[in-house]
This record gives sequence, structure tokens and C-alpha cells, in this order.
Amino acid sequence: MLAAQASPGLSVTLEQIDSKRSGIQTMMPMPTLYSSHPNTDRARKHRDGSVLLSIAEDRVCKLNGIGALTWMVLEGMSANCTLDEIVRGLNKQFEAINSEGELFYDVSHDQLRADTQRFLDNLESLALIGISHGSRGQKLYAIKTDVSATSSAPRIDKSEQIDTARPATDETIRYSRRETFSAFVALLAFDLLLKFAGFQALIRKVKSWPIAEPRTTNREICRRVRGMVDRAQMYYPKKAMCLQHSAVVTCLLRRHGVPAQMVVGAQEFPPKAHAWTEVMNEVVSDSPRVKTKYRELRRF
Repeated sequence: MLAAQASPGLSVTLEQIDSKRSGIQTMMPMPTLYSSHPNTDRARKHRDGSVLLSIAEDRVCKLNGIGALTWMVLEGMSANCTLDEIVRGLNKQFEAINSEGELFYDVSHDQLRADTQRFLDNLESLALIGISHGSRGQKLYAIKTDVSATSSAPRIDKSEQIDTARPATDETIRYSRRETFSAFVALLAFDLLLKFAGFQALIRKVKSWPIAEPRTTNREICRRVRGMVDRAQMYYPKKAMCLQHSAVVTCLLRRHGVPAQMVVGAQEFPPKAHAWTEVMNEVVSDSPRVKTKYRELRRF
């Protein structure tokens, strides 16, 4: 087990899930320009693997390319599926990719079944999937509701846009001692919550934090709140992690009526997790480039 390193980063651990699948031979010819092969594009996009986030276990896990493809098959299955159903789904995925003529997967049914069973056993041991039993005693597998993957399509609400009225530059904003102290106390509170109650408790607190009325998406408020937290960090006795910083920004924005969301994402190679705050899908607590570097895992 390796400690996930971020600067600053999430306080979670990193597990490398071995899914080498020694029986699968993959051949990759030169890519065709202007390809319109959805299955191949999907596999190529995650050729370096994907990252899983488990809120309940305070864990980030790295999958390799085949593991990511298997996870995507799991996501497309029913809530409780058998090993044979997963193998059939994965085999159909290989056939669909092979038919597009750019990537080729070659594996026997027995080898695929054995490798998939081993992979599912690893997922179960890390508490990333749930196990139940059917009427015939067979194992049924289901992804746990608190587990998210970078290979999943993010759920984005585009119904509104952030209000750009009355913009202000950081240089023109002045912060009172009361505002700075309020942000300082919030950093301390979330720091203690994370230390003594854990990641899951912090997430529950952010999810349950109400949005004050009247609601607004005014950019000036977003700038001011982020500036308050940044200024408070200057006086904080230790460097606040991105998780702590984004949680405070999110909750303080909601206190001002802004429908902010905390977003947790990860980069797949090298694997590293990060958190930031968004308002109407616009980053307000970090550089806008963070969305190009990290793939979204979950938003709260």
C-alpha cells in the first residue's frame, strides 16, 4: 500500500489492483485518423487504466487498462450479476472492439473467466464491490454506491451559468478580520472532522450543508469567499489539504446562497487524487486547468 501524495492532496490511501490478465494478448496497430469507433476509443482513452474512489474506505485504487474495461462492463450490468454474466459482457466488449479493426483482444474463455474471478476477488477484498447470493447459491456482484471511477461519465448540470455581473479583481478585494477568522475556524473544524471522524464524515457534512436563500451565482461572491479561505490559510499552522480547502470554500459559498459543489477527481497516470470547488461547472477554488488534468470521480 502506498500513501497517496498530492500537493496538497486527499487524505486517502492508494491501492494498486493487479489485473494483468496474462492470458489476454492485445495488438494495437497504428491509429486511424478521424476514427469513429466508439468501443475502441473508449478502450484507448483508458489504456493507462482508471482510478476508483471509495468514500467509505478512505481509499483510492488504481486499475490498469484491462481492469478499467472490466469496471466499465460492471457499471453497465444490472445491480446484481454473476461471474458468468460479467465474463459474457466482457467478451462482448472484446468482440465489439475487435470488429472495429484497430485493437485486437485474444483470450480463451477459461482464461478470461479465471482472470475475471481473480479481479473480482481483489475488488471484494478492498470493499469496492458488494457480494450477495442468489437463489441457487451463486455469488452476485454489485458496485457499492459510494465507489466512483474516472472511467464513468460525469454527471454535469448545464442548466445554469455562473453570473459574471459586477466582476472584481483579487487586488480590489479587502477582507475584514471577521471574514478571515470565520474562514480560519472553518479550516480548523474540517481539519478536526477529517482527523477524528474520517473522510466519509467530511463528505456527509458537505453533502448536508444547506444553500442559503436567496440563491445567487455572482462571481464576485465566489472570488471573495475563495480569497477569505486563501487568506486564512496564510495564518493556519499547517498546510491545508485540497480536500479541506475545497470543503470550506464549498460550505462558505452555500452560506452565501451560492449552489457550490465540491468535486473529487483523479489523474490516472501517475495516480493522484485532488479536490476543488465548482459553481455551475466552473472552477472557483483552483485553476480552470484542473479539469483537464484530473478526471471527475464524484461531486457533492
